[in-house]
Amino acid sequence: MASHSIVTHDTNRERKRKRKTSQRSWSDLPEDILRLVVQRLYLVDRFHLRQVCKNWLLTPIHDIASIDKLPWVLNYCFSPHRTICSLSDPYRKLPYIIEEERGWDDERGWIPAGSLLFRATAYASRYGWVLFSEKIRQVVHSTLYHVRQYYVYNPLTKDIISLPRLELPQNDYHDEHFATFSSNPTSPDCLFVVPTLCNRGIYFFISTYAVGDKTWKTHKFICRYPYYFSFSTHDMAYMEGSFYCYNREKELSSFHIATQEWRLLSNEPPLSDEWKFTRYFVAYGGHLHLAYLTKLEGDAAPGCNIFRYDWLDGTWKKMESLEGGALFLGKPSFGFTGGEQTKMVANRVYYFSSHTSRPSFLVYGSAGMEEKSDKSVCSQTSQNKIYYDSWPEKSKSLGESGSRMWMEPPSSMP
Repeated sequence: MASHSIVTHDTNRERKRKRKTSQRSWSDLPEDILRLVVQRLYLVDRFHLRQVCKNWLLTPIHDIASIDKLPWVLNYCFSPHRTICSLSDPYRKLPYIIEEERGWDDERGWIPAGSLLFRATAYASRYGWVLFSEKIRQVVHSTLYHVRQYYVYNPLTKDIISLPRLELPQNDYHDEHFATFSSNPTSPDCLFVVPTLCNRGIYFFISTYAVGDKTWKTHKFICRYPYYFSFSTHDMAYMEGSFYCYNREKELSSFHIATQEWRLLSNEPPLSDEWKFTRYFVAYGGHLHLAYLTKLEGDAAPGCNIFRYDWLDGTWKKMESLEGGALFLGKPSFGFTGGEQTKMVANRVYYFSSHTSRPSFLVYGSAGMEEKSDKSVCSQTSQNKIYYDSWPEKSKSLGESGSRMWMEPPSSMP
């Protein structure tokens, strides 16, 4: 009996110890354990995690590199007093909806995104930020100026950074058709670039703004073909210290940031009948690419041709496959080389179609023959493939029309 009593006493003490341990708050999880959890979460789920409690918000665990690699679809609608954004990523089955309905607050200096971006146009996205531009008319000493106001907006944090106004005389300049930036706008090495064409087509300008500068710097260049030279929406891309442009005259040129040199690289187009296609200019993996989609008719998938610029001989060469990579065409466009993060979208080209609220895709090259007989693969709602949700029904019921674009996710939670 004595030995039995000792065993009972030890058992009761063990039960009390386990009960005490089980009552420990989740908010007190050790940082190393919490980091292991965060490493396995996608960005939107990390955003939810940090809102659970104050400890999880303040613990320095949100600098962990994200596993989100593929671009998101950003659906957005701005009005003077309202902002609605829907972020859809390929890894989750539900959109993350962001709403702002607050008004002006002069005491805190807070301005809702919808008030600033109501008439703005989106141009580029990097590291979770989206670059918007709004045209403003301004008269100074009886001279009408072409003025552009630029903003970078982060839908996740709702932060807005306003850039200095870009002012050019209205009588001498056209409206710009493109704007982009090089890196995270909160970093000191970020550079913004805007090409602007003279309305006589004799010369054009490259305007740049570096974080920390007070004004824009504008560089003037002579057009090779006066009256015909022009930019279009999908014609410019940034890669490794240079901005590259493929203009409507089928010239490939580069603007090197450090030397501020504009250089012609090639004037031999890959296709002679470009007018039959919608063209996209994409830089990724150390290469420049031109993707051509035939004009969309009905629900039929478009034809597709993809060319890569050969740096050695200065010519465009057709790609027979994407070599396991993927393309996301739109405004802006993204591309990814083959790898673990693109396995689920290997050899695919995604594009926006007016016939469906979700992005459509086609399989490029010889890989397409392997998937033609598998109807589930080509289904836009296939559960084992990439999935982008549509513009939320909640916004449609409000009678608000939205816009959509590809958005690069941030590398870590802000």
